[in-house]
Amino acid sequence: MRDFIERAWNAGDEAVFEEHIAADLAHPGGRDGFKAIVLGFRSAFPDVPMEIRDIFGVEDKVVTRWTMRGTQRAAFLGIAPTGRHVEFDGIAIDIMRDGQPVDGWAQFDRLGVLVQLGVIDPSAFG
Repeated sequence: MRDFIERAWNAGDEAVFEEHIAADLAHPGGRDGFKAIVLGFRSAFPDVPMEIRDIFGVEDKVVTRWTMRGTQRAAFLGIAPTGRHVEFDGIAIDIMRDGQPVDGWAQFDRLGVLVQLGVIDPSAFG
């Protein structure tokens, strides 16, 4: 997972998907759908690094806690480029088979990202 994060998220290496992600990944659109999400995010935030805060394995799972930072330079989730910098934390739990993720979940501060992009006014929450 560490190599995948460095090469896919941080370097934009498209070849790493076939090498590190199971062909039958349980994700909408499978491996190609996941690849499209990563590359789309990197397109919107081209200066994004994913900093690994913690990473460890338990049985067939790998847990990664991370922080991402970047400046929005292209459309993201239908939001026109803002030029704003965002920083947010997330966590992913991947189920592994033969060293490759076959399923998993990820959560990150989506609301915080939308506030930082200026799409949502934080005063609306009191």
